[in-house]
Amino acid sequence: MCELAELEKRYVEVSSNCEKYLSKYTSCISSDLNGTVISKGVLYNLRPYEMERAGFKKGRKLNKLPSAIKNTHVYYFDKLDRIILIEIYGQSKNIVNRECCIYDGNCLERLHFTSAGILRNISVSFFEDSIVKKDINWGMYGCSISDYIYNDSVLEKIAVRQKEHKDLSFSEFDVIFKYKNDELESITNVFPNGYKEQRFP
Repeated sequence: MCELAELEKRYVEVSSNCEKYLSKYTSCISSDLNGTVISKGVLYNLRPYEMERAGFKKGRKLNKLPSAIKNTHVYYFDKLDRIILIEIYGQSKNIVNRECCIYDGNCLERLHFTSAGILRNISVSFFEDSIVKKDINWGMYGCSISDYIYNDSVLEKIAVRQKEHKDLSFSEFDVIFKYKNDELESITNVFPNGYKEQRFP
């Protein structure tokens, strides 16, 4: 749990001066920028099957910002072709949530800021040989730890422990992945009481 404790400290540090950190992580974009991609809806997964787990279908690429701006994503790529910033539009061009992506060795830190410039949550993904092995998350209302379990390089399960800050203990559930002919067939959340929630398709 020491990783979560460190992440909590990081969250408190950033949230105490959001303007400073948001400016820090967005102002350096221009010098490292290699290109941008605009899409309607989510286009890229930074973690395995992230959009599918959230119940989203893959978005479509656009040539420019549309007049119906809601749910438009703008991805900024660095010279290593990594996503370093995601802008997500709300009802108007004035409502933009931002996600800053910071790469450090085998870790990817993601800071989610609301359109009001408030830090919503921080997540860190830990990689081994370019494969995500673990996620930790600390947000306004709660925290979580996710362990990724593979069969060779095929993701079979994510063991999730999560809790709201007001709770004393963690609740647990598993995310189960099924495949057919090497294609993802289903994603199901399975809870200790036997309840199952299908997330994909």
